[in-house]
Amino acid sequence: MKNRADFLFGVLVLLVFASCNTLYNVKTIDIEIVEPSVLTISPKYRNIAVQYNNVNCSPNQYLSQYEEFGKQKTEEENSDSIASRIYFENFISAINKQAFFDTLITINERNYSTTGIIDTVDYKPFFREDSATRVSMTTEQINVFNSSYFLQANTSSVHPKTDSLIIHPQFGLYTPGQLQSIRNNTDADLLLSLDFFGASDGRYFYPQMELGSEPVINWTQWSFYDLIDMKYVLAYSKPDTVKWMEYSSSQSKADELLPPRTDAIYNAAEISAENFAQSIVPHWVQVQRMYYSSGHVELQQADELIQKAQWLDVAELWRKQLKNDNQNIVAKCMYNLGLACEMEGDLEAALAWVVKSYHILGSKNELHAQNCMEYIKLLSTRQADMKLLEQQFGD
Repeated sequence: MKNRADFLFGVLVLLVFASCNTLYNVKTIDIEIVEPSVLTISPKYRNIAVQYNNVNCSPNQYLSQYEEFGKQKTEEENSDSIASRIYFENFISAINKQAFFDTLITINERNYSTTGIIDTVDYKPFFREDSATRVSMTTEQINVFNSSYFLQANTSSVHPKTDSLIIHPQFGLYTPGQLQSIRNNTDADLLLSLDFFGASDGRYFYPQMELGSEPVINWTQWSFYDLIDMKYVLAYSKPDTVKWMEYSSSQSKADELLPPRTDAIYNAAEISAENFAQSIVPHWVQVQRMYYSSGHVELQQADELIQKAQWLDVAELWRKQLKNDNQNIVAKCMYNLGLACEMEGDLEAALAWVVKSYHILGSKNELHAQNCMEYIKLLSTRQADMKLLEQQFGD
């Protein structure tokens, strides 16, 4: 990861004066911060291989069915297969954009158009009622069981398969030889395999609410393989719902306002890909921050300095007002100093300033008290996130 310190502690001002509330004399700015991923991938995995391994590439007799304003229909274009490639390509793009891994290699896809999967593993010993004879499952066996159950339950092809792939009892859709070959050819530490992608959708109109709705549910399964120690680390199945809603007076109007079906499916695939990428790597997100503006003659320059991201200079302006006889000015400058410290990467100092700001006025000024409590919560969350980010970066 290039410039890890900057990635961890840096914040970037994007837009200043996104909104202005003259009644309370506050303004907001848009900034970018780094958020940790939901899943933590060990820092030892620096070189990643990714493979399109979708067993659901041929038309699915269940997912090809959809409802459109109360009518059951069957598609012919196999849209979720097209969407699966859109999903995969956008996932690769989103991961590359964050530059978290040292290398990311896409390997040739495997084609399951004529291949069905068969699980011959005997799971009965693992589920015996008698604990004395019940066999404990290893992590790899749990992953194979979860993967196999999901894939077989959700893969029902319209056309019969002429070939078959027997699920490996330890590695699922791969053999040890295939994984070793990937390791040898790519020098990758970790393999991410997209084992399944399926999209279910519908278009609905609710006359009582005068609302049109078009949800798309993307069902995915990813397998994570440790190519260093040759282990099946994780079978991860996740649905992701993307929904369009439009207020409309009639069904025909809803039909006009909602996106065309295939557009919704393909756009949803892009969104789900971005969502999953953000769930496995730390990523930049845009957030808003508030600060107090002032017409005070000595503080009028603050807005200009903020626009230029000159946080140390503007902090000096605010610091000079801490001895002001007007406690409102003192409290608001303390709050603003919290923002300046956050922008400089010192979250502990930022939190201390906002706590001080709160105690200057206490609960007497309800709006200021609420602003302080909300910012304290945000900063506390960021402190916890920073600890997690340090683990994810291996620092």
